[in-house]
Amino acid sequence: MILRKYRLILLSTIIIFILSACSATRGELEPPAMDVDVKVRDVQEAEPEPHDLLSVHFIDVGEGDAILVMQGGYTMLIDGGPPEMGAVVVAYLRNQGISNLDYVVATHPFADHVGGLSNVLRSIDVQNILLPMVYHDTPAYNAFLVAAESSNADVNVPFAGHTFTLGNATINVLSPSPTDTWENRANYSIVMRIEFGSTSFLMMGDAMREVEASLLDSTARLSSDVLKVARHGASSATTSAFLDAVSPSIAVISAGNQNSFLSNEVLRRLSDAGIHTFRTDENGSIIITSDGATLGVTVER
Repeated sequence: MILRKYRLILLSTIIIFILSACSATRGELEPPAMDVDVKVRDVQEAEPEPHDLLSVHFIDVGEGDAILVMQGGYTMLIDGGPPEMGAVVVAYLRNQGISNLDYVVATHPFADHVGGLSNVLRSIDVQNILLPMVYHDTPAYNAFLVAAESSNADVNVPFAGHTFTLGNATINVLSPSPTDTWENRANYSIVMRIEFGSTSFLMMGDAMREVEASLLDSTARLSSDVLKVARHGASSATTSAFLDAVSPSIAVISAGNQNSFLSNEVLRRLSDAGIHTFRTDENGSIIITSDGATLGVTVER
């Protein structure tokens, strides 16, 4: 029943977005942005964020991704970490005073990204759920689908060209395309570029070099101030050509202490490009705030 409903969602959404998708245009590459002001504090304790700021929280969930985006009283959670970290994500949200999420995005169906979302959906009211266009028959993903079906949220499958807003921030979906036929499910990751004022964040999920090449060949605008490094820093992503196109000032790697993905080659590329790199395995949870023109970074350690 769940799988049949999911396929119906996929089919109807593919038709909708084929008819309505709009193409983004790539602007000239923006230069690496600004010096980065870094503060260290207990990020578990919420500090009031002015409504005119955008804050992006890269929550430390070990080997996985969980990213909270807040702007103007609106909230979006991108992934929820592995199943055992669901309670940690819920506690983090509650510490931020969040009892309702406007969006939950499951970038792709791997357990280290969607596993904790089941707990989130059972604990927090959610208005909209964005699903990937690919199914994965695993306990973690099926549990997420059951929780999604039991929620009162609207469920959609976004594709490249889809745009929505979060307060005064604009989110552009860059990938996947309805016609994609990737072998690895990670390449169906929902890739998003968040714009707020003149600042921008590129959220890559676990999309690998094949998706990067496709994006480089597309008209999508890639240049961004902050890059969420794909696949926890693995060598299967973050190619030199892609880094050149994105030209970020800041990179964030979400990784566990025993990270089996993190590549020294990728770390060298980031370092050689002069990119300020933050890692959840070293810095704990990381918060990047934007006033629309400048960025600030707060780390747990």
